[in-house]
Amino acid sequence: MGWVEEDFEYVVAVFALALGGFGQVLVGIFEIIKGSSFSFAVFECYGLFWITFALLFLEKKDLNSKYSEGLEYTNGYSLYLAQWGILSSCFWVVTWRKNIALITIFGLLSMTFYLLAIAKGTGSENVKTAAGYFGFFTAVGAFYTGVAELINEEYGRHVLPGLRPLHTPQRVVITKDAVRKLINYDERSNTIWLQFRGLQIRSLDDVRGIREGVVAAIEDAINTLHAKKHNYTKVHVVADYEQTFISDEVAQEYWRMASSLEKHYYLSATRFHISSFGTQTSVPAVVGGPGSVACSGAATPMNLSLRGHAHAQQAHAEALLRATGALASNMPEETAPPQSEDKEEVYAA
Repeated sequence: MGWVEEDFEYVVAVFALALGGFGQVLVGIFEIIKGSSFSFAVFECYGLFWITFALLFLEKKDLNSKYSEGLEYTNGYSLYLAQWGILSSCFWVVTWRKNIALITIFGLLSMTFYLLAIAKGTGSENVKTAAGYFGFFTAVGAFYTGVAELINEEYGRHVLPGLRPLHTPQRVVITKDAVRKLINYDERSNTIWLQFRGLQIRSLDDVRGIREGVVAAIEDAINTLHAKKHNYTKVHVVADYEQTFISDEVAQEYWRMASSLEKHYYLSATRFHISSFGTQTSVPAVVGGPGSVACSGAATPMNLSLRGHAHAQQAHAEALLRATGALASNMPEETAPPQSEDKEEVYAA
């Protein structure tokens, strides 16, 4: 495109190796820990692409390397870029269920790779310039999506457009028994795993059903022989909110209920998937009181407190490593023991 000096490619290569390469690979690792296979595949693939790009570029500039002898490998590079275009097109198909921003980014990225492949194979400078423009707009779209995701997460709602999920999960009737089946308990780390992926919370009855199901699961957990042996009266909680929808009409009640449960039953709480890769965020209430975070703006699920003793983080790490196996099979449904009056009064709908 001719916007910068030719030697500036060295600076680009260094940034590609550090930020575009190792940075994205690291993000991908955290994404798979959170359970997001799509974002893991995306960050890992393109992170490794930029690492190989930077290493090959620096190798070509080394006068002692055989790659500096003027060998172009025209056919090889053209096919190499084309296969990345095919992979990007596959990711683009997946984004049809995500949001407008991701659809745009991967559409532009696919065209960038295809044009680069054509330019390399034909030697056309015009096609190469066109590929540069497509790549530039891809970068602009990715930058916007990243900033918009941070802003929307901070405000707890969709401030900037383009990130609303296009796919609405199938409606599941939310009852105490239905919610109970979405919950697993890990005895070793004393951790409850809430699999709220895809739930649509639209009414106060839904909020009440979730509360009753969670309380029943916690009561079951703390009444096991293992829990009684260690005098457990509270549990650690890990909640998966991927593709979860909470309507604005009940959002305040939902997060007030969540804060109440956290205060009375949780040693610590970790909530995942408040992101543009599939989760619709809503406007929660400002949560106050002991053990919660009060702020001048709206509190988000991420702002609810992470409390507990010194080994809370270690327990969560252990739970996350075993969570993937727990997701494959639900614990048998048990009859919740009678709840005491003081715990029944924790939350009034």
